[in-house]
Formats: sequence, C-alpha cells, structure tokens
Amino acid sequence: MKTIKVKLLKNPYNIYIKQNLFGNISGYLKAQNLGNFALIVTSRRVFGIYKKNIDKSFADFDRKVIVLPDGEEAKTKTSLFRIIDELIRAGKISRKIFIVCLGGGTVGDVGGFAASIYKRGIPYIQVPTTLLSAIDASIGGKTAIDLREAKNILGTFYQPRAVFIDPVFLNTLDKRRIAEGMAEAVKYAVIDNPAFFNFLAENSAQINSLKPSAILKVIDTCARIKAKVVEADETEKKGIRTILNFGHTFAHALEAASCYKKVSHGQAVSIGMLYAAYLSAESGLCGENELYRIRDLVKKFNLPVKCTCNKTAIYAAMSHDKKNISGKFRLVLLKKIGKVEVVDGVSDKLIAKSIKEFNAFI
Repeated sequence: MKTIKVKLLKNPYNIYIKQNLFGNISGYLKAQNLGNFALIVTSRRVFGIYKKNIDKSFADFDRKVIVLPDGEEAKTKTSLFRIIDELIRAGKISRKIFIVCLGGGTVGDVGGFAASIYKRGIPYIQVPTTLLSAIDASIGGKTAIDLREAKNILGTFYQPRAVFIDPVFLNTLDKRRIAEGMAEAVKYAVIDNPAFFNFLAENSAQINSLKPSAILKVIDTCARIKAKVVEADETEKKGIRTILNFGHTFAHALEAASCYKKVSHGQAVSIGMLYAAYLSAESGLCGENELYRIRDLVKKFNLPVKCTCNKTAIYAAMSHDKKNISGKFRLVLLKKIGKVEVVDGVSDKLIAKSIKEFNAFI
C-alpha cells in the first residue's frame, strides 16, 4: 500500500492508495478512532453498484446511509440539510458520529461541508470512487455547495481525517468519467511537472484502458503534487494553493452558465485550461506552442477543446468568482509547461475579448 502524508501543522492526515482497500476499510477506521456511528454519504449511482460492499465493509459500525443525487445536483442546500437533519436524528449521547464521503467530488464536497459546520466540526473521511475525486477533489479539505449564481460559492476549508483511494472503483466508470479525471491530471502536469506531462502523452492508451500500473502512477503523482501544494498553503492565504485553480475560473463559469447540466466539471476544466493558456499567450506570458501542446494532450483523453455556451453568461459567471479581488479578475496563467503564475488585475476588456475569440485559436 502506498501512503502519502499530508503534513499540516494542525490537521495532518494520510492518503492511502491500494487495490481492494475498500473491502478491508473497517480495520483502518478502527485504528483512526473516529467514532462508533458512521453516517455514510453517497450517490445514487454508487449506492446502486456497491450497496452490498458498503454493508460488508461497515459491518462493524452502527451506520446510516444517505443517498444523494448524482453529479452537481448533490451540491445543493437541500442535500446539505438532509445530511444535517440526519446528523441531528442520529445524535445520541452514546454515539460519536463521523461522516464517510463515499463517491465522487460532489459527494465529498457536500459531505465535508456538513461535517465542518455540524457542532462546529465532526470527523469525516474521503473514499473517492471517481478518478477526478481520487486525484483532486478528495484531497486538500475544500468543501462547498453551489448556488445558482456560482459554483462552490458557500464552503469551508476543513480537512478529512484520512483519504482512502481504491482504484478498483474505477472499473465501473465509463470512458467519459475516466476522461474527466484525466483533465485534472493534465492540470497537475501543466502546473508542476513537465516529466509527468510527457508521461501522460506517451502512455495515454494505457491510461485510457485502465492499465493498473499506469493508473496507479497517475493517482500517486497527482496526490503527491496536491499534498505538497496544500502543505505549503492550506487555506490559500499565501497565493501558493491558488495555482491548483489553473483553468478553473473559466471552468466554473462554464458550468454555471450551463446550469451545471450541459458541461461536466472535467469537460469544463479541459476547456478552461485551454482558455487560460490562450489568455496567457495573448498576454505574452507564454508562446502559442504551449497552448497547442495542452490541446493535443487533452485530445488524447477524448476531452473537449471548444466552448459552446453563451459567452455573455460565462463572463457574468466569471465576475462572481471567489478568487477575484476588489472587483479585479485574478487568474492562474501559464508561463511554460510545469510553471504557472497567479496574475491579479487582469483587464476585464481582455477577458471579454478573449472569451469571444478563444474558439478560433483552438
């Protein structure tokens, strides 16, 4: 088993990566001493596939399962208060409750948010079931729900007690969901690791076919990069952690403009990275060649490269982005593969112009 330590001053924890880990999770949870009652938050799809596995893996705990809608529909006020209401019902003096977020990134976001605000914080763990969640969303302690106006607009920084990554869950994902996870993997390569960028380009066929050695390499590399960045800037106060948002300002706006239905998060990140690279080239920070290298790589993972949503709606949603400062756009822009820069005060005219012209350059 691979163990990655997230070395935070107040809230350190481990990321565990192992095939078939979920079947033996009970022993690990007992060692964590989280509590004696597990509130398991999962999604409709995951529960439909893994109901028997859940019963078996948590047989040693009193438990309750909450099944949320799939995708971004889980990250709503309704879902949040369903979890809170269940926590209140389960809250007896003899019970020490902890939350298990079993699912993709949306389940982890809303379950972690509930854990952070109930009684000012109770323990939770992440058990990601998608590639995107395994390599990104489950690590780092960002929790949130969406509002109609903007994605992740209500949230907290609240670290899990542990992250348990079992690649066996990926075997039930279709090719589109694997591709969505690879958008985040490309992001990690772009912001931090040129050698990993080359690995992805050279091994795309093996990754797409879920060859275990290739997938484990992707998960391990991305998790280590995320852990390193989070250790340096846990709550994004130093500007270091902001680099993880490369491509995400545009991506979140794209999702909001499509009402969180037409474009998935991974697809939006793919387009968002290309938009950020295009804006970087337009600003003179990098050459167009870097843009086309990213474009060619995301295509290897069957990810989209063009934006088809209403551009006025995208601009409006970008204006709501929580990373903006004092009414000025703040974006992560590209200098070269492996190096990005946080840029404050990007011109609103340049943003509007680049949104309109972006598709023509891809």
